[in-house]
Amino acid sequence: MSAASGLLETHDLVVGYVAGVDILHGVDVHVAEGEIVTIAGPNGAGKSTLVRSICGLLPARSGQVLFRGEDISRTKAHAIARKGVGYVPQLNNVFVSMTVEENLELGAIARRRTALRERIAAMYELFPRLKERRRQRAGTLSGGERQMLAMARTLIPEPDVLVLDEPSAGLAPTLVGLIFERIAAINKTGVTILMVEQNARRALAMSHHGYMLDLGRNRFRGTGRELLDNPRVVELYLGIDRRGVRARPIPGEDRAEG
Repeated sequence: MSAASGLLETHDLVVGYVAGVDILHGVDVHVAEGEIVTIAGPNGAGKSTLVRSICGLLPARSGQVLFRGEDISRTKAHAIARKGVGYVPQLNNVFVSMTVEENLELGAIARRRTALRERIAAMYELFPRLKERRRQRAGTLSGGERQMLAMARTLIPEPDVLVLDEPSAGLAPTLVGLIFERIAAINKTGVTILMVEQNARRALAMSHHGYMLDLGRNRFRGTGRELLDNPRVVELYLGIDRRGVRARPIPGEDRAEG
C-alpha cells in the first residue's frame, strides 16, 4: 500500500447515540499509511464520536468506515482491534488494580500470536518510565504515566494504526510535551496515528494532515501547516479575538475549506 493510499477512511459518515438525533452529519476523513492525522474542533463537535465509531464502539447509521479498503462500519470492536486498529480512550484506559506489567500482558488478547515478551521489552524501550514501575499498580501512576501505559498496552499486538482520544487531556504542562514526544516516536516505528486533541496547535504542528470538525461536519481540512497558517482556522478555533474571547464558529458555514 502506497503512502498516498487510504489505510483508514470514513465516507459520508452519519452517527448518533439517540434515535433521531445525529451527532455526525456526513464526515469524511482520510488517513494514509505512516501519517499522523489530527481531528480537532470545539467541544461538542463530534470528535470523540467519530473515533468511537471508527473503532466499532458506535455503529454508523449510514456512510462507511474503511480499513485497508474493507468496510468495517458494522464490525464489532474486538474484531476491528484484531484487524490492526488500536484504540486508546481518554478515560478509564488502564486497569488500576493491576501492575504495569500485568496491564501490558493483557494487550496480547487483541492478537493471539503476539510475541508477548518481545513486545513488552519493546514497550519498555519506548517508555523507559514504565520499566521503572513495572511492578507498581497502575492506579498509583501519575496521569502521564497512565497515558503512556494505555498507549503501550494498545501497541503490544502491533496495530497498524493507533487511535488516540485526547491523549494530553488533564495532564500537567510538563507531561504534555512528553506525551507528544512519545506519539512522534511511535509514529517513527511505522505506526499510523489518528488522534483527537484539544491542544490543536501542538497536535497540528506534528501532523501530516488535519481536520477541523464543528457541529458534526467537516469545516476545514489540509496539512497540519496549512491549517495552522489558515487565518480563518486561527480566527475560529485557534485564536483569541480583541476582547480576549475565543471566537465562535459561524452558524451554517459547513463547507470544508483549506
